[in-house]
Amino acid sequence: MSSDRPHKFIYRVLCAVLICGLACGFVITAQAGIRGPGKYCGVVVFDRWDTCFLLSGPYITYISDRVKNDLRPYKGKAIQVDASEVSQPRNPGDALIRKYKILGPAPENHRWPVTDGVEIVTEGEFDSHGTPTFLIKIRNTRDTVVEIDSSEVGPTLLGSSHTFPFGASDGRSVAWITRGSLVMPFSWNSTSDGVAYSAAYRIEPGGGLPERFDLEPGLSRESRVTLEVSAGQYQFMVGYGGGVHEEKSLASNAISFDLNERGVATLSNPQPSSAW
Repeated sequence: MSSDRPHKFIYRVLCAVLICGLACGFVITAQAGIRGPGKYCGVVVFDRWDTCFLLSGPYITYISDRVKNDLRPYKGKAIQVDASEVSQPRNPGDALIRKYKILGPAPENHRWPVTDGVEIVTEGEFDSHGTPTFLIKIRNTRDTVVEIDSSEVGPTLLGSSHTFPFGASDGRSVAWITRGSLVMPFSWNSTSDGVAYSAAYRIEPGGGLPERFDLEPGLSRESRVTLEVSAGQYQFMVGYGGGVHEEKSLASNAISFDLNERGVATLSNPQPSSAW
C-alpha cells in the first residue's frame, strides 16, 4: 500500500466536509488539497460539450478552453502535464489548468491501486419509467489476480455549466457529481441566488462492492447506481485510480442522456457516446 494513501483519504474527507458546508450556507477554509502549479495526470476527456478535462479516478482537473486543442491527439489516453498556471475557486475542490506543457504518458509507478489489465464499462439501464440507472462493470483482463479498490472508482456526471453556478470549468459543461466512490452513496445540495441545486446517486441494493476485493483473471464484478438530478442534458462516465498527481488512471466509456421535467431519461443520439 502506498504511503500517500492516508493523504488521499484526508483529502476525500475534506471534500465531503466542504460539500456539507455549502449545503449549510457557510464557507470552510482548508489547507489541504491545494491545486497549484506542478505535474498532473489523468485520462484526457472531451465530453459532449467539448469541454476538456483530465479524469484521475474520482477526481477531475479541467483544461481551459483556450488551451485544450493541444490535447486532442491524446483523447482517451492517460497523460502527464506540467501545469504552470492553475486556478482553484474552492479549496478543497476541482482546479482549472490555464497553461501547461505535455510531458508524455502518465507514469506507471504501480502504487495503489493497480490499473494494468483492468477495464471499466458503463451501460445505461433506464427502466420503463426512464429512471437514470447505470450498470458499472469492472473486468480483469490479466492472467493474474488483481485487487480492486472500490473507493478509487469514481462515478462522474457532467452537465451544462449554464445552469450550474459552481465549479472551476470555463467551458460549457461542469461536473455535477465528482469525488465520489462505489463504497457509499453520494449527495450534495446548495443554494445560489435563491435557487436550490442538488445532485446524488444511490447504489442499488445488492449492487454495492466491498471497499477492496480480489478479482480473478477473466472475471468481472458489477455495481448499479441511480442518479437523482434535475432536468437537463448530461453525460455519465467512471474513472479509476491514478490520483490527480500520481500516475496512470483509467476511464470508462461515456453515456450521454437527457432528463426531462418528469424525470424521464432518454439516451441522446448517437449512442453509445464515448469520451475515447
